[in-house]
Amino acid sequence: MADSNKKAKKVMLLGLDGADPAVIRKYVAEGRLPNFKRAIDAGVTTVDLGMQSVLPAITPPNWASIATGAYPATHGITCFWNHTLGNELDVLDYGFDSGLLKAETIWQAYARAGKKSIIFNYPTSWPPQVEDAIYVDGTSIYTNLRGYIDYEKVYEGRTGDFGLTEIPHVVDNTGANCRFEGEETSQKAEISKDTYEGYGYAQPGLVTTTQDGELSADVPTADQIITPLRPAEGWAAAPAHAREFAVPVNNGQARRYGLLVADNGGVYNRIQIYASKGAETPLGEAALDEWSGWIYDNYTIDGAAIPVAYKIRVLELDPAGESFKFYSSYVLDLKTGKYFYPQSVGEELYSKVGPMLQPSNYSRLSPQADQVLLESIAEMYSWHVDAISHLLDTNDWDLFYTHMHGIDMFNHFYLDHTLPAASAEYERYQELIYQIYEISDRFIGALLDRLDEDTAAFIVSDHAGVAKNPETDHPLIGDMWGINVGILGELGYTQLKESAGSYEIDWSRTTAVAQRATYIYLNVKGRDPQGIVDPADVDKTVEQIINDLYSYRDPKTGRRVISFALNRNDMEVVGLGGENVGDIFYILEPDFTRCHGNGLSNHTLLGYSMKALFIALGAGVKSGEVIDRKVKVVDIVPTICHLTGSPVPKNAEGGILYQILSAAAAEEESAERAGEPAAPVAAGTGGGA
Repeated sequence: MADSNKKAKKVMLLGLDGADPAVIRKYVAEGRLPNFKRAIDAGVTTVDLGMQSVLPAITPPNWASIATGAYPATHGITCFWNHTLGNELDVLDYGFDSGLLKAETIWQAYARAGKKSIIFNYPTSWPPQVEDAIYVDGTSIYTNLRGYIDYEKVYEGRTGDFGLTEIPHVVDNTGANCRFEGEETSQKAEISKDTYEGYGYAQPGLVTTTQDGELSADVPTADQIITPLRPAEGWAAAPAHAREFAVPVNNGQARRYGLLVADNGGVYNRIQIYASKGAETPLGEAALDEWSGWIYDNYTIDGAAIPVAYKIRVLELDPAGESFKFYSSYVLDLKTGKYFYPQSVGEELYSKVGPMLQPSNYSRLSPQADQVLLESIAEMYSWHVDAISHLLDTNDWDLFYTHMHGIDMFNHFYLDHTLPAASAEYERYQELIYQIYEISDRFIGALLDRLDEDTAAFIVSDHAGVAKNPETDHPLIGDMWGINVGILGELGYTQLKESAGSYEIDWSRTTAVAQRATYIYLNVKGRDPQGIVDPADVDKTVEQIINDLYSYRDPKTGRRVISFALNRNDMEVVGLGGENVGDIFYILEPDFTRCHGNGLSNHTLLGYSMKALFIALGAGVKSGEVIDRKVKVVDIVPTICHLTGSPVPKNAEGGILYQILSAAAAEEESAERAGEPAAPVAAGTGGGA
């Protein structure tokens, strides 16, 4: 473990998206998270393990603040999606794009001092901003999630004389399921008739809706293939009694071939995948409820052969050989390395560490599907430990930043079902939440094992999340995935019209829209392309909308749903303002919050909280201390820079957490400033103050 009695030379920031201090306290008290307890005992935290997020309490704004020390008004990332005044109000930009950042990051400040950084899967760090640094993605929630070469699939084999059926997955780029596909970084919100009436996500794009966009987190996707199962014919090496089926791959552009194999007297028990019927050996195989090893293959993309890797997991298998179902993972491009910098880093990691397995998203409708998700995400975390260790062992570095997204994804998928009043299976869902914390605990423990006498570590989250109160419904306002026309439609500010069988906003009659998690924009003449509100009427219209929001009552309970609403001038007190926020910022009452996006960072509800996690330990940090200071996410960067004697990013606005510094580290710094050697620390002092 690192020596707390000296200043740090290196710092690791270990980010756990969505980690809830309240949940961690509970599990630590139960003895279920030994590595979190180890970190708490060895370092410094707050009374409740928490710190205050910036608003809105959403992934991109908060990780941007943890990277810059600046508030959203300064760094410009203001929600999961971003908007810039002057653009059409239904055109939004993906918030993970580093090109949107207006503030200097800590790794840019480090580079000014000739210090080296490794940034691993950190949101809003891509495209790279520093030449002499190592980047591993940063465009989404998981490494290379936007760089896979083929989507995950579920293959179903059935005996019979019918044609192959391929059903492509539904593209949902709202971000509601924590995923985002493709290269586009801007999208226009659309609403189809199917979406409006049945919330079916029939069209790609952001959702403009009268429904609750948080529900889309419950809509899993995967390509589905139904393939006929027949006796094997024309094979070079098919086992006796084997049955064959076609395996379309590479987005349906190529075929592989499968066998259902009986090893034990006609009892079918394995699935094998072959490159061709003439191949002597399979590319891979798996038995019921098992994963295959890595299947190495080549896909042809734009005329070039690209090496790829994927795995299968057998979900169902009829011993009589009449049917099967298996899951096939996202297909990893082993060559291109488009989201690695330098690009050679990707190929190096795949060669030295091995391929990575993306977490599955094929279903959340059964315990079996949940198990597949858990198994795949556990392997992904394990790969990250090995890949991170390889980079830290083989490169010079002074700063390491990483982020893992599993907890937040599980919050969106399962948290609402963990309350007894919400689900008869609430205990199973509670255990799923625990298991993602257990996976995260192992991840933290493996990286804490790397701490030496010169290294400090910060274990943080960007926000947490609360389960939906079963006694209330989410109000139809404040949807981080796009535009929600519910309450503002009721109040008459947003108007819809039907066009060619679909619904869209009628901008000629729309005064204001509720955009993203916490903003309302007036449709202003001369500022917004389709504006109708006279600039002279903006202030009184803003005042009227705020009055109407406070007067609005939930139809089910009769309660007020808006906690507070601020105009452009007043929102500056919560760190918001500038060209990337709306004319009104509002927060919902805790009982109506959607997981985390539109509540205050100190809200609690039914055993869960919105607070971010804070633990610091290692070189230069006190040991076994609890401080009563209110820590904020913007304080992390200034504290790291102070602890290591590094330049502070130019736009940082947070404060140094002097209360966490060991007495020896503080004395060492004072001596350095005075040009004198620091006095030795007496044995047994522990560096505390």
